[in-house]
Amino acid sequence: MKPGIYAMLRNRLLEQSASFSDDDFLIRGIWKVELAFRPNPAERTFYYTFWLAMTRGQGCCYCTGDDPRGRELVGTDARELIRDQTCISVAALDSLYASLPRAPAAVHELAGTAIEKTAARTRIILDEADRLIAPIRAAGRRPRVVNVGVVGNVVRGLCDSGCQVFATDLEREMVGSTVHEVRVEDGYRTLDHVRESDLAIVTGMTIATDTLDLIVEACRETGAKLLIFAETGANFGPEYCRTIGADTVVSEPFPFYIFQGKSTIEVHRAPAGRGT
Repeated sequence: MKPGIYAMLRNRLLEQSASFSDDDFLIRGIWKVELAFRPNPAERTFYYTFWLAMTRGQGCCYCTGDDPRGRELVGTDARELIRDQTCISVAALDSLYASLPRAPAAVHELAGTAIEKTAARTRIILDEADRLIAPIRAAGRRPRVVNVGVVGNVVRGLCDSGCQVFATDLEREMVGSTVHEVRVEDGYRTLDHVRESDLAIVTGMTIATDTLDLIVEACRETGAKLLIFAETGANFGPEYCRTIGADTVVSEPFPFYIFQGKSTIEVHRAPAGRGT
């Protein structure tokens, strides 16, 4: 049986970290952060928990806080932690990927308040989406786009640009609501909408909810383009483009746009000429 995406990421990390010392795998910090955030009236309120793990680099995973462990992991070996797939292990694996070299296609430096950075981040995602659906527009057809893990500002931008937009989410409070005239459907409808769309814009949290494998497969079945916007697993971007068929990954390593100050967004793109 073909290994899942998490197992693939773990195996690839272990291959590429052959020259690392034991100290490079040492868990030096673990943080659990609970947040409620609404950057502007056009956006939903995000109610989330995220785990931040630090080895040499830092990694993150948004989730429901499914792992009861925490501070006792400081000083342990990340290679042991990443054997199982939990929120903390995703964060730890992401932190190890932070030590690998990356060559993004574009790097954006955002500064200012979270309110100011929200607009800039949204524009980056929409610009990358526009690049992927440009051939659809050129052919005279209205692009169909599904947003998996609803971001209200992204949905609004897609609608304003004339796309036919679908939206799905696993958060109970979001399902059945309307975001900029788009009805948010239950996550069980995700694969149906991916198959009928030209582009899937997917949250990095899907690696934590164990739904990314099925989304990638659905994209492969129909040729839909895949854009991942990732705070969770932000450092996985190059590997996503290299091995799972992601066309673009908009990566946002910690500290995220929701915090004031400076944030960095990297854009990773699949090699030219390769289909999804």
